[in-house]
Amino acid sequence: MVKLRIIIEANSLRKHSPWFEHPEKPERIKYIIDGIKKNGLTDYVELVNHSYNEKEVLHVLERVHCRNYIEYIMKCRNNAPCEIDPDTYFSETSYELAMETFDLSYKTGLSIREQEKIFLVIRPPGHHAGRCGKAFNASTLGFCIFNNAAAAVLGFKDRGFNRVAILDIDVHHGNGAQEIFYKNKDVLHIDIHRNPHDFYPFTGFPEDIGIGKGRGYSANFIVLPHTGDDSYVQIVDYAFKLIQLYGPEALVVSAGFDGYKNDGLADLDLSQYSYYYIGWKLSKIDVPVIIVLEGGYSLGLIEGIPAFLNGLLSIEKQYGKTITNNKTSSYNLMIAEKIFNTITKLWRQRHE
Repeated sequence: MVKLRIIIEANSLRKHSPWFEHPEKPERIKYIIDGIKKNGLTDYVELVNHSYNEKEVLHVLERVHCRNYIEYIMKCRNNAPCEIDPDTYFSETSYELAMETFDLSYKTGLSIREQEKIFLVIRPPGHHAGRCGKAFNASTLGFCIFNNAAAAVLGFKDRGFNRVAILDIDVHHGNGAQEIFYKNKDVLHIDIHRNPHDFYPFTGFPEDIGIGKGRGYSANFIVLPHTGDDSYVQIVDYAFKLIQLYGPEALVVSAGFDGYKNDGLADLDLSQYSYYYIGWKLSKIDVPVIIVLEGGYSLGLIEGIPAFLNGLLSIEKQYGKTITNNKTSSYNLMIAEKIFNTITKLWRQRHE
């Protein structure tokens, strides 16, 4: 029996609200709640109002982000409403919500029980926020302010876990989280995302596998436009094989649902099948798992998340599978096999 808690941060429903049309908005959480209700999963939901001590949060923040970036965000608070960059807005309540969700992610890492799975339904997303803001020369922060996944990792670390893995399934590369841990062998970062040659944030190429002690502990699995479920789940299998071989004591999932077909900001053809499959694979993981919401703006939230939760709960469901054309599928799997072999070869060499 999977121990699942779905924690919805209540202020995500009202704080950090754009004053113009923008896909990252409080309504996203309403879409998720509606999908959960429609699928009879409300028994797992907890609505929380998370309070924080600013001094304590700033102490943890400085372990993730550089002081200059934190001070810049604090200046934005004084100038709100304003725009951090062309993608990322900052309202009068953005600072409060970013602090709340960052602290909630960290505290969840400290408190989650053995073999428990917790899905943090929080805003704003965080995986594009790097050490000093924009990561790996990305053009913008991509709707993100503070890195919630990194906060969850620190929570796990501070309770004594030595080896933590991050699995990022957002359609966009989690460049911020990958940059933060790029030199670290104690955090394995696996990212499945759209080919970055012509897709934001234009980072996360297969050859980017970490540097120094972290070489071999970053894995970027890339997929082409119109990748369907059949090809995608094979890449998911490669990712979970790496997780199994690494043997983490805890897992953080940066859960974006924007790869869902017609979600709005991408061009993959994923359906409920892929997200159910990922949830089902996570249900077999026997270490604490924190799932933090990243992207997803319409159908991915309404239809993809309930399927993901059904898989996570090992509820038997049958979903139709979208099909990838042969050329695209062959490319996806060729790259995935190459990445897998490169990473595992490095690991074997270290142990010889």
